[in-house]
Amino acid sequence: METFSSSVSTLKVPRTLLSTPSRELLHHFKTSHNTHKLPPQTHLHKTTTKTTSFTQKPLTLSTPSFSIPTKTLFSTPNLHKNPASGYAAALLDIAQCNRTLDLVHKDVKRFLQLLHNKQVQAVLESPFVGLEEKGQVMKLVAQKGKFNKHLVNLVKMLVEKSRVGIVKEMLEEFGRICSELSGANQGLLRGLSR
Repeated sequence: METFSSSVSTLKVPRTLLSTPSRELLHHFKTSHNTHKLPPQTHLHKTTTKTTSFTQKPLTLSTPSFSIPTKTLFSTPNLHKNPASGYAAALLDIAQCNRTLDLVHKDVKRFLQLLHNKQVQAVLESPFVGLEEKGQVMKLVAQKGKFNKHLVNLVKMLVEKSRVGIVKEMLEEFGRICSELSGANQGLLRGLSR
């Protein structure tokens, strides 16, 4: 790293670099009415030669402020420590957006009943059955059960990502969240009826 042989306060800058006033460069920033005392800033002043030098003087400036839109297009993402909770929340969100929450909740209950079937459970829990075969069983159950398309697509996606192991947990988490929501809604309705 190079060091200067003279102090910065005596640095000579060619006039062409200083031809554009700083106010023209910052014309697109709004200035706030609050003024803040800044550390000593450099001011330009002309000398008898054709160069301009800098000297340090204290200066009070109004700081530029940027206008931030009040309405953002994206909501803050919810972070889930458990991947199954995240997938369950995503399914819940898409079901609410499509106004099919009750239907998806019923389908999730049916899907869980099929996963608790002894034959299906034996295949999914067997250490001798490979991940790919377990995924095929999961896809087959999802497709043959005539479930909601979003539920089927989510199960297929989890299988393709080799996340077969969390499908059951995700479905149980979805059921838990729906139960909490319906309990909260019942409490809200009771409170409104009083």
